[in-house]
Amino acid sequence: MTLGEALFRPRAVALIGASGDPAKNTARPQRYLRKHGYSGRIVPINPGRKEVLGEAAYPTLADAPVDVDHAFIMVEDVERALEDCGRKGVSVASIYSNGFADAGPSGAAREKKLVETARALGVRLLGPNSMGVVDIPGGLSLTVNAILEMDSLPKGGTSIVSQSGTMLGTVLSRGAARGLGFAKLVSVGNECDLGVGDFIWVGGDCHLYLNHLEQVEIQLARRPYPLPRLVLARKPPTLFDYVYDDIAFVDYQHHPALKAPVAV
Repeated sequence: MTLGEALFRPRAVALIGASGDPAKNTARPQRYLRKHGYSGRIVPINPGRKEVLGEAAYPTLADAPVDVDHAFIMVEDVERALEDCGRKGVSVASIYSNGFADAGPSGAAREKKLVETARALGVRLLGPNSMGVVDIPGGLSLTVNAILEMDSLPKGGTSIVSQSGTMLGTVLSRGAARGLGFAKLVSVGNECDLGVGDFIWVGGDCHLYLNHLEQVEIQLARRPYPLPRLVLARKPPTLFDYVYDDIAFVDYQHHPALKAPVAV
């Protein structure tokens, strides 16, 4: 299985820290996966429950009787969850939990160790601080983003990669109100491993690529992004919208001078 398949077309997903309380954020991924048509196996991991929202639950990932391609980590002990993923042969883990580089120097040191462990285990990481991934045409809604409460998701050819998970929800809702559809939505969070540059290839069912960065100077200094045929719009100074391919779709709230999609 390729990285792209594990990210967007996993045969089974593990929800580490899944809650049986539908009102909690940590119950959202399971609810959204079923609500929006995911056809694969859902594996809730919760040591205190044998069943979570109608699905058989397991105390640890090792207890799950199926192979898992993608794990969504929602617990404080991320390090232990990652070790479990490595032993299980999980290809990629999305980390919703925070307390890493977002929490200052000690958190940054913790994040560095997490990456070293992941590389040793052969597990790719999305996050920490990631709200997850969505593939609307593929029926994957592996996210805690509350915008997925909407009854149906607008399908189209625009994919978005953002450091801000909230921005994804904003663009999705405003785009839907204007008749725009979307393909893939990715919240990269801290980008400890997989970053915005790694998602340039989303392609396939995508004819347009929008990237929202909040800390672009730091990120570009840390990682040389492979961005071919790139168009750059900058306003205000801390916001970059990277647009790939032959048309641009920008956030009008941050770019009020642009009133319509712009051919490039």
